[in-house]
Amino acid sequence: MSTGHDDLDAWKRQRTVTLAFELADSGRHENFGDIAYALQFERGLATTLIDDPDMRRQLNVRCANARERASAEPPPAAVIANAAPSLFRRAASALSRSGAPVAALNSATS
Repeated sequence: MSTGHDDLDAWKRQRTVTLAFELADSGRHENFGDIAYALQFERGLATTLIDDPDMRRQLNVRCANARERASAEPPPAAVIANAAPSLFRRAASALSRSGAPVAALNSATS
């Protein structure tokens, strides 16, 4: 016979495991230790629910795979957009190539 307490414990364990996998798959954590810290101190969850050798191994593998994927993916468009020179700098560069006085352009772009 199932009690409400058993159901609550099962829900807590499932929720903790789900969050642990999400944290591991995010690529922001190095290993089980980082995930356990985040669960315990940032989320207020008991890490004893996931503290067994098989779970540690799974989380460590997922962390490594997520970091590999993150390093292989191209940077987001926002990073690429910020890397491109501004419209003003591109216009100044075009003017300098056209023969405009360089000293006037350098003081305008600094």
